Amino acid sequence: MNIPVEVIEACSENRCVLFVGSRATLESVVDEGGTYLEQKRLARKLGGRVSVRSALADLLTSAPRNEVIKRLASHLEVADAEPGDFHRRAVKRFGAIYTTCRDDLLERAARAQGIEPTVYYPGDALPTPGIDGLHIVKLWGGFEKPESLVLTNADQAKNPMAAQKKAVRALLRKQVIFFVGYRLEEEDFDLVFEDLSEAYGGELPRVHLAVAQGKISDYHWQKWVWRGLLLFIADPSEALEAVDQQAPQA
Repeated sequence: MNIPVEVIEACSENRCVLFVGSRATLESVVDEGGTYLEQKRLARKLGGRVSVRSALADLLTSAPRNEVIKRLASHLEVADAEPGDFHRRAVKRFGAIYTTCRDDLLERAARAQGIEPTVYYPGDALPTPGIDGLHIVKLWGGFEKPESLVLTNADQAKNPMAAQKKAVRALLRKQVIFFVGYRLEEEDFDLVFEDLSEAYGGELPRVHLAVAQGKISDYHWQKWVWRGLLLFIADPSEALEAVDQQAPQA
């Protein structure tokens, strides 16, 4: 597999920031023989049709927040799963990882290799580009810190990326963004891309997506390429294995 030259060069120069979606977790859980719900199936399990956030917002109108979190965690918590090849490669290769996953597989992968990450939650100041160490930004919070979880659009509005426009612009102007573990038709990618675009204030520069587990429809190809997104097909572990082969670390 040929990873885009811009991604390879950025990885070689430590200028690449990884954005991780739910299919990175799905890949690891399924590889172990477990089940991890894709977003449309998750929305239906929560009583909705397509949107997980809308389903959660509806649940919150009739149930306490802690009960809704328990229900979500029953479908997405992966405490018994082990970090996969993707997670091990990610924490060794990248200094900054932004994720919409709510699990702790990245943190556990890091600690298993003797790396103590700095973890950021919604509302925390974003890490400075190029800062030493491993920095994991949990854009939608984590189950290990229930009060941090972003469940609905109203939660997102409390701590939008746009509140840190200067930090986001510095991130995007100096780094190459590499999305892994997302599907173009799924809600998590749409939401994080919109959040970044709003914070940046325009079309995002130097943004690549390894589209996970499947083909790219003509509709989504045209929609996203028109918006400046550079696409290729690769599952999470496949993409990072190729990065390590084509941009060996010193």
